[in-house]
Amino acid sequence: MPFCSQSFSLRAGTQEDLHAVCLLNRLCFEECWSLQSLYSALESGYDLLLCEQAGRLAGFILSLTVLDEIQIMQVAVSPDCRRMGVARRMSRYLIDHAAGIQAVSLEVRLSNAPARALYASLGFSETGYRKQYYAPNAAGICEDAVLLMMQPAAGEAG
Repeated sequence: MPFCSQSFSLRAGTQEDLHAVCLLNRLCFEECWSLQSLYSALESGYDLLLCEQAGRLAGFILSLTVLDEIQIMQVAVSPDCRRMGVARRMSRYLIDHAAGIQAVSLEVRLSNAPARALYASLGFSETGYRKQYYAPNAAGICEDAVLLMMQPAAGEAG
């Protein structure tokens, strides 16, 4: 049976999960976080939400809560599990279980149409751009980031 053909489970990640998170990070992003950066993030209060299937990491969200706002730093989904609702399930869980949160924000690459469509369907609005935010790609192009924000409805988070 191929990976990502069974049901998913969500749980909080810990330092023990960071090697697997780091590997998925490297697989998904040109600009990936180092293992030490991930450790430092957890030690300084970042939250890690994991999506697993059959004991394997299908995806993760790394986020930081500051006062009444959640800043989503990274969303990664294993290539084997894309287009299966993993990012939606993790994002929805994060929003639905964020007591007292007034806003959730993140940025995505301008070219990442699937992510932009996902977040629009979850109620995020595009609020601006960061010009040439991402490091140059193989072609030497610095891509813009699209800033996204949503405000959970009263009673939605918590």
